[in-house]
Amino acid sequence: MLGLGLAVSHAPSMFRGLEYWPLIHQVLTDGMPQPREIEKETPAVLQSYIDRINLGFAALRRQLEAFKPDVLLVVGDDQAEVFTEANMPTYCLFTCAEVHGSINIGLIGEAEEDNHITLRCDSDLAHHLLVEINRKGFDVSESKEVKPLGRPKRGIGHAFTRPVAKVTPQLNVPVVLLHVNCYFTPMPSARQCYELGRELAQALKHRPEKVAIMASGGLSHDPRGPRAGWIDTSLDRWVLEQLRCGNNEALCHLFEFDSDTLRSGTGEIRSWIVVAGACSETRATIVDYIPAHHAVTGLGFAYFI
Repeated sequence: MLGLGLAVSHAPSMFRGLEYWPLIHQVLTDGMPQPREIEKETPAVLQSYIDRINLGFAALRRQLEAFKPDVLLVVGDDQAEVFTEANMPTYCLFTCAEVHGSINIGLIGEAEEDNHITLRCDSDLAHHLLVEINRKGFDVSESKEVKPLGRPKRGIGHAFTRPVAKVTPQLNVPVVLLHVNCYFTPMPSARQCYELGRELAQALKHRPEKVAIMASGGLSHDPRGPRAGWIDTSLDRWVLEQLRCGNNEALCHLFEFDSDTLRSGTGEIRSWIVVAGACSETRATIVDYIPAHHAVTGLGFAYFI
């Protein structure tokens, strides 16, 4: 059964100390003009962001520890790490026994062949979800073995490795990994993501395992794009408010029109919508929201119980 939902951003800065924030910002903004708010983010302010990030992850860990899940179902995206234009599925479940990937950050010069972690997977549950979700009309691909085409030295994408290592530091909870394409056209609609979440919950309803589900990604950001460093706080706060109020129908209309803001990393809000669908009978508790310009991302933490 499904009994807990989590949602968290995965911007690189969230996983490094203060000394790395200026370099990460420089690389991700790539010379683009920056908003004036960046001037207010002094080292002291950035350290306060880091403190809040640590508190946010701690809050999610407490929820997991209290729930004691048998499995953590992680909904994230692949940014040309495992998949490429040769094959970019809309959805993919990894049914292998384990996956590995680096928690290093290549964009600041850390070697992606180093510092790999191994995530133990629940293949049986992943295969059950694959069968049930496809039976309901969703075209979900299967990966029985991870062979990264885009970033072979990195392994499984950072959407899965870094947040899982933060919320389960001992890596003692088996995982099921679900890729949702959030970056490369064509992408699924918000309504389809929401309905996918609802079907996941139904497929888990009579399973004996206690399952927690976690969204990884978002909120608004455009790394290395024309809006890099600019954060759509109005959009982020609107999304969080709909989650808090349980206004899921409103979320289903997101991404129905083209917008510069809704492109790039902002598309990862789809993962949050999948979790909202899976936890449709509950409302989100918003732990924190940090529009961190140096992290070029609106950073969010939430859970559903």
